[in-house]
Amino acid sequence: MSQGPRTIPVGAEPKPLLMPDERAPRNSTGDGSTRKRTKSQRHSGAAVRRRFALLNTFIDTGLPHLERSPLAVWLLLYRHAKPDGMVSASVADLARRAGASDRQVQRALARLQAAGMLARLKRGTLAGGPSVYRLVQP
Repeated sequence: MSQGPRTIPVGAEPKPLLMPDERAPRNSTGDGSTRKRTKSQRHSGAAVRRRFALLNTFIDTGLPHLERSPLAVWLLLYRHAKPDGMVSASVADLARRAGASDRQVQRALARLQAAGMLARLKRGTLAGGPSVYRLVQP
């Protein structure tokens, strides 16, 4: 693990930096062979951009108009959302994580749906599992 001293002695020259064309290719395995990136690796950049676009839009348009409960619920849903914006969560779990009551979370979900920031795709039941939501750009 020790690679020697990390400081440069007085009068010594630092090691030269590699030029961009001298660096190894990003998808190189290190042994000279290259591997092809998978489809999910190629499209992950677009998914990340969409996810941050959703967060930025929410912060710009929704944040100033929300109270604490809807804000906390939206952030919890965002945290657990898949790249396409879908998230499955129960009211009880959201309430526990947000430090709120079940009724506060139900009201928060209703406010988010009314504001167009959230769409419920499936209503949760005891036998069918939790509700499924999709985060929508306001």
